[in-house]
Amino acid sequence: MLDSTITQFLAEQQERISGTDPHIAFSREEYAARLARLQRAMDEDGVDTLVLSSPEAQNWLHGLALRWYKANGPRDWRPLTCTVVRADAGYILFEGVEHTEMIRRTSVAADVRLLPRYERGGMLRFIIGEITKEGWVRGSNVGLEMFSAIPNPAVSKMLEGALLDAGARVVDGTLTSRRVRMIKSAAEMRAVKKAAEICDAGLLHLADVLRPGMTELEAHGELIRGLSTAGGEPAGLHQVAFVGLAALGVYHEISGRRVITEDDFLDVDPCGVYQRYHSNRSQLYAFKEPPKAAVELMSILTGAFDILTERARPGARIGDVSAELFAYYRDAGVFESNTSVWIGGYEMGIAFPPDWVGEWKFTVVGGEDDDRVFEAGMVANFESMCGIGLLDTFAVEEERTSLLSKLPHEIMVVGR
Repeated sequence: MLDSTITQFLAEQQERISGTDPHIAFSREEYAARLARLQRAMDEDGVDTLVLSSPEAQNWLHGLALRWYKANGPRDWRPLTCTVVRADAGYILFEGVEHTEMIRRTSVAADVRLLPRYERGGMLRFIIGEITKEGWVRGSNVGLEMFSAIPNPAVSKMLEGALLDAGARVVDGTLTSRRVRMIKSAAEMRAVKKAAEICDAGLLHLADVLRPGMTELEAHGELIRGLSTAGGEPAGLHQVAFVGLAALGVYHEISGRRVITEDDFLDVDPCGVYQRYHSNRSQLYAFKEPPKAAVELMSILTGAFDILTERARPGARIGDVSAELFAYYRDAGVFESNTSVWIGGYEMGIAFPPDWVGEWKFTVVGGEDDDRVFEAGMVANFESMCGIGLLDTFAVEEERTSLLSKLPHEIMVVGR
């Protein structure tokens, strides 16, 4: 039996924890509107029941935000945190009792069904049993996020098999889940713009403290310090700082112990993160005046963003904008410097580790046949990559298409 002083201490701490105000990212009205949008998409796609397993989809629908979803843990700790949505009803959040407090703090989910702490092995049976009792399985088209990293392939097969055994028709609901997140609401757009402000603050902090003799890891640490001080959250990908030029093949480097010299360029590729919404912006630093060729190349890469913001308006055919961008790089005489690196953009928004790359994308090289159109509410980065990499995030709105970073597209000379 616990000593009474220990019992009292734990009770006091529990009271403090339980008294912490929730930090739910958006209003209940915003989340209700999202549910309605998702249910309309389910109706359109013929999905009666949708199992949301990705952290992004669940966060978007009701706010749940955890740092661990059991993605790669022991085989009997199965990643089955999920939200099951019915097209003609509501949704149920399934979790373990250990996350009761985290659900209270971050989620507006009203129907929460929890498995006791030491019964994880029975989670799949628990989920199937509960949604079967609701009449959401037998004879229904049940969608799974088959392109989500969570659950892992083994557990995904178990889930699909259990649904089939219970009388469901299993379909891929990945795009049903993802496409409703492509067009940002006004509240989401404000969050992305705040994330961009945070990213700028992190880049400016690094500019203030960056000196030759630092290692890449030390520069990375200062970048994170700047982002965090500005209110930024941990990002879905490693916030990289590395010696070199991204578009020459090292753009997916991991920061290491290499010492930065005064003759080096330091390239960084972070996202600002606010309420799990990401905004991407790269920056190239130098310690002395860069060569004229580097300045000219950066100016050419910047010109592509002028085309993008002018042409990528609501209703504009994506293939036409891609073709115009390709012609610009070709006519500027820099496209030949791009031998292996992708030029294009991908959706930015809610993201959790291990990725911040969204579903929607457009490609400049070979993208002229893309008959889709830009729509108001889209947010994406654009990677202008020819020799040097220049990345920024843009938002398509009814009245304008604009870049979210307020920093100039130039090589920052620092350390003087």
